Amino acid sequence: MDTYEEILTRMQNKFSTLAGFSANEASDIGIRLKVLAGEIFSITANFEWLKNQLFTQTASGSCLDLHATERGLSRKTAISSEGTLTFSRTTALGYDVEIPRGTVCATSGVDGIRFETTETVTLTAGDLSIDSKAQSVEGGSNKNTGSNTITVMITPPAGITAVTNDSAFTGGIDAETDEELRERIIESYKNISNGTNIAFYKDEILKYDGIYSVSVVPLARGAGTVDIYVAGKGAVPSAELIATIQSDIEKLREINVDIEVKAPTLVTVNVPVKITVEPGYIFNEVKEECLTAINNYFNSLAIGEQVIFAAIGNTIFQIEGVKNYSFESTVDFDKVMAVSQLAVPGTVSVTQST
Repeated sequence: MDTYEEILTRMQNKFSTLAGFSANEASDIGIRLKVLAGEIFSITANFEWLKNQLFTQTASGSCLDLHATERGLSRKTAISSEGTLTFSRTTALGYDVEIPRGTVCATSGVDGIRFETTETVTLTAGDLSIDSKAQSVEGGSNKNTGSNTITVMITPPAGITAVTNDSAFTGGIDAETDEELRERIIESYKNISNGTNIAFYKDEILKYDGIYSVSVVPLARGAGTVDIYVAGKGAVPSAELIATIQSDIEKLREINVDIEVKAPTLVTVNVPVKITVEPGYIFNEVKEECLTAINNYFNSLAIGEQVIFAAIGNTIFQIEGVKNYSFESTVDFDKVMAVSQLAVPGTVSVTQST
């Protein structure tokens, strides 16, 4: 597509050829040429954008969502992290205190992450603390938080003086990206569902929020049986979600077919790596980026997908500031997973080469 400058130059040259003189930029003609060139550029830019939205391979945002709808798919929404909040007092009361569902707490700081209780609980007279299930108000992987980090009560119940989380809040997943949704749409064209094949089960189950990987095993327990393993990004789904999928898929299964929806077996893989940092870079900062990259690699793996250390190494080598890397001799390279296994990071250590 031509730039604004290219369009304007072409118009000015054409005017000079026809008129026999160049239009002064401050003249009425010169200004008109600039305005017209801007409008032409705006129109061509809009046409270029529209052309991209016509095809799944180049569409984005809401237009990509429309392509997904044509295939019976929809973008997965973000999943909230879940955990348990402990509400407490330093001295016992002589009466019960109700902590209603929807009580909001947060981590400390200006951009504190907010969490809300998902059940109503009661601190009975004489007790000092009570636990309540809770989840992040918004979804996303950045809503996962470590233990003892939720200490601020936004809507404090009367009589409660403190709150904390003894264990981490986990399970938060980001909304499906354009690239992830695009991959599902293209896959739906490659493997056409016929209502009974593996593609059918995968298409149906991948529609659930929080499910990013499905492994279908026909004849798993003999003739007429199918085992289906489901997982999120580097984690197993909740028992409630698995039960929901089991119930829904029972209504769609073939006659006389016994289907079991299960969580995969998690297989931990240790990644001990040494890195050399380029001059001018701080090791601890590069280390954090390496840890994030390694975790992202594992999150991208599907059930049954092999762990390839060369791919992990390539991911590390692409990080700005990494001059070189090497895996420690204890690494047993390339872990092969069964169709019912999901690789997750075990002990991941990034140390500095001497």
